[in-house]
Amino acid sequence: MNTGMDESFVFAIAGAVIGLLIGYFAGRRTAPGSETARELGEKLEQAESARERYEQRVNSHFADTASKLNALTANYRDVYEHIAESAAELCSDDEASRFQALEAPKEPEHDTIEADSVVVEPPRDYAAKTSPDDPGVLDERFGLDGEETPPEDSSTRS
Repeated sequence: MNTGMDESFVFAIAGAVIGLLIGYFAGRRTAPGSETARELGEKLEQAESARERYEQRVNSHFADTASKLNALTANYRDVYEHIAESAAELCSDDEASRFQALEAPKEPEHDTIEADSVVVEPPRDYAAKTSPDDPGVLDERFGLDGEETPPEDSSTRS
């Protein structure tokens, strides 16, 4: 008798576990949030692929533009050299001196700009002042107490 009860108890527990697993996965598939999550995942993938396509288009556009600008520069150089040669042959010396042959561009020694060679300064205040001690237009105190007002330009008076 004892074994019959043990077997039914094991079957009951196994059935409960299997039922819980089936219920869990079925509920997960049919839950309202799961459909939304799936849709959001698909939209995210679509947006990422659209962004990647856009980046590829932008990159190819600028590469194409750069090659066309290089070709334009070479064509301009050819035309200018042709004009300079023709001017040297056909024009008087005074007129021909205006068209000197273009030199080939020099290759830069470095592709980068040295940090020490760049001087960064704040904008300078060239506005007219009544005295050198007066704050200029770019001064942060300018115009706050009403005393410092920009001088009137004599050309705008009527």
